[in-house]
Amino acid sequence: MTPQDYLQLGIQHHEANRLAESTRYFERAAKENGGCGVGMLMYGLALRHGWGCSKNEGLGFKWVQKAAESAVGDLERLRTGKVDTGSVQAELVLAIYEVGQCFFHGWGVAKDQKMGVSYYMVAARLGDGDAQGDLAFCLANGKGCKKDKKEAARWYRAAVKQGQSDVGLAWIYKEKYQ
Repeated sequence: MTPQDYLQLGIQHHEANRLAESTRYFERAAKENGGCGVGMLMYGLALRHGWGCSKNEGLGFKWVQKAAESAVGDLERLRTGKVDTGSVQAELVLAIYEVGQCFFHGWGVAKDQKMGVSYYMVAARLGDGDAQGDLAFCLANGKGCKKDKKEAARWYRAAVKQGQSDVGLAWIYKEKYQ
């Protein structure tokens, strides 16, 4: 079986709430035959949150970081046309966002909200709706960055365009935040 096969089995078990089984498959997707980036990411998230395994934020962070490194390696292979551009970008953006989450919340790494916001900014610019929403929250509240409501409104609007809820965000449409 390939790492991608193990990843699919892990996802199936995760969706069926069989978390211990899903984590075992995510681990195999991360480790066997060089692993796959999404498998590394899912295994890291399982460890970080304790999905069917003992919670280990430090090890979870290392696997999330490996996922980001794997995606960067895939970007290098893009130049030769050996991998699909869309899947690589999606994998990279998600990994960057999750590294930002680790820094922002102190999951497995020293808490550094400023560093977390930096990762959110990169992922937001690459089009990740969750990163756009989290970046907007940070800008609106001065968490890890200087408070900037106008810039926050811009990122909230971008997140809303991607399906994020705008409940409680009527202010982002006011003229002064355009």
